[in-house]
Amino acid sequence: MKKIYFILIVILLGGWFSYLSYQNLEDKMDFQIAIKPIPYTNPYFSKIDIPMPEGIPSAHSATLTSLQNGDLLVAFFAGSREGAKDVKIYGSVYDAKKRFWSKPFVILSREALSKKSKQYIKKLGNPVLYRDKDRVYLFVVGVSIGGWATSKIYEFYIDGFSPQKTFNYKQVLHLSPFMNISNLVRSAPIPLNGGGFILPIYHELVDKYALMIKFDSSGNVISITKPNNLHKQLQPSLAPLSHTKCLAIFRNKGAYENTMFSQLCENAGEKWFPPEKTNIKNYDNSANLTRFNKDIYLIHNTFNKSPNLDRGTLTLSVMISPKEFKKIMDLDHTNSAEVSYPTTITDGDNIDIVYTFNRKNIRHIRLNRSYLRTKQ
Repeated sequence: MKKIYFILIVILLGGWFSYLSYQNLEDKMDFQIAIKPIPYTNPYFSKIDIPMPEGIPSAHSATLTSLQNGDLLVAFFAGSREGAKDVKIYGSVYDAKKRFWSKPFVILSREALSKKSKQYIKKLGNPVLYRDKDRVYLFVVGVSIGGWATSKIYEFYIDGFSPQKTFNYKQVLHLSPFMNISNLVRSAPIPLNGGGFILPIYHELVDKYALMIKFDSSGNVISITKPNNLHKQLQPSLAPLSHTKCLAIFRNKGAYENTMFSQLCENAGEKWFPPEKTNIKNYDNSANLTRFNKDIYLIHNTFNKSPNLDRGTLTLSVMISPKEFKKIMDLDHTNSAEVSYPTTITDGDNIDIVYTFNRKNIRHIRLNRSYLRTKQ
């Protein structure tokens, strides 16, 4: 009997010491819920030229959006030269599974825009694409008289895009009471919660400055905001930082020692903080911001020392702070003309970039986050 009591006491004491040891171990451990990371796919990088219209020597200013099935739609203007009467807006579709671009097709001619808008159109310029659910918007610059400083922005849309369907004309954007001219578009909008979007545009006549247009879910203008009083700032590009905050950067046309400015917004563009100088130089070049997962990336030109080309190298940098960007890699390079006017979209795994190559064609880069990880 005594042996049984002894064994029970030993078991109880052993259990007690075990409990104390687990308590001490628990105090030393930092318990966390196991979260399975998103798997990385194999690194992927491709660089291909988008097919050009037959017999067309010049192309520029590409814009890009995704379609509901995961394919991509690009638009650009092309013709004998920029501003020529034969310039049209062309499109091409990227098959994301087979990884090739379709033959180009005409999206809009100046004659078609003239007929739809009931205004004489002398030349076509920058297009911008944006998809909101099943609707794809097209904003395009048109000029009736003079040069780009007398331009207007025209809005089109199409529900359920296919290359065989025609974009519907919606309106010319009425943005100023004085002749409603000298407004241009270049960069893609950012979406708003609940529908609608913010479209960054710019004004060129006399002074050059950025404007932000807020649209509702039906593509109607709600408000127009001038975010700052900087001079000679063109082609703003936007990226969302959170559900309420965003960041803008600007093309600098020879002011402020060619410094690129950035500017923070709050309340989805209702409030803008003062612009700040960044560590990036901008020599009158279009640049592009994009958000990829939790990071903000800048696609921009860096100066070629030999030969001296402002648009000779296209570079990818990551934002350290709104005032500081760190170079990751050079995306493309030329010794003869330019690699310029980047436009970027992202999904969960890929970054797609389209840009002008030597003013002769549009080039497409696709890289995934696994490839980007190897460069950072």
